Amino acid sequence: ARPREDAPAAVAPPSTAELEAIHRHLVRLPGQEGAIVTEDAELGVTFVRGPGSGPDLTYAAMPRWDPQTWAEALAAVRVRMLDEHTWPSLLLTDRLEHPPQLPAELETQGWMPVVSETVMVSGRAAIVPHLDPSLRIEAVRSAALETHEELERRIFGIAADQAERRRAAIGAALEAGMLRAWVVWLGDEPVAVARLSQGDGVAGLQGIGVVEGHRGQGYGTLITTIATRTAMATGNRLAWLSVREDNEPAVRAYTALGFERAFSWTRWLVTEDPRRR
Repeated sequence: ARPREDAPAAVAPPSTAELEAIHRHLVRLPGQEGAIVTEDAELGVTFVRGPGSGPDLTYAAMPRWDPQTWAEALAAVRVRMLDEHTWPSLLLTDRLEHPPQLPAELETQGWMPVVSETVMVSGRAAIVPHLDPSLRIEAVRSAALETHEELERRIFGIAADQAERRRAAIGAALEAGMLRAWVVWLGDEPVAVARLSQGDGVAGLQGIGVVEGHRGQGYGTLITTIATRTAMATGNRLAWLSVREDNEPAVRAYTALGFERAFSWTRWLVTEDPRRR
């Protein structure tokens, strides 16, 4: 995609509505890998339930609680998750929660933070640098996603027993037009992958990775640029991604491509079974 001639010199920061759209997209993304994402009106949260019962796969997010009764609502979510035989886990942002004081109060309720990431956004299409002439970019189709899925598992250390479920879910999202994916080939070797998921007026970059032995050579920058430019070319004002706060090389690379911090999120776990108190 060529840069738009009418693109503004400066991109306005994301609005509150756009930040909330990114937050919803972040929470719903696991559905494109086979998780079940449901809104629970009774408990006022969105549940993400992956296969198995580990806290990395199943958690609650996007609480919508009354400022006066949030502690009771939090306790009800803990009990529900324990009743479903999964350890209570909650994903919270640092600026988009209801009520706003919730993240600061969680530790007093017996929860502890276990992992944090920063969501970064960009509204500009970066320039693709010149790389090896043997390089080619493959746009993944649902009928031929085996290479992409296998390379993702290899890069990110995902268990092989997840392959069939992941291929089915990713293939369905590709068929539905909600997902795009790419593989970077260097000659006959696949070296990098990325996905782009369509949200509510925003696009999310996910699964950006380069195989060991080819990192630091520009392939991650290349595929991130392609995904970002595709996001802009398909009508989105903003593209976003989420990166571990301690992954300084990745943060520097995304910042160099025009991404800026939007908000952070943290996954919390209960430190003890509340029913034992």
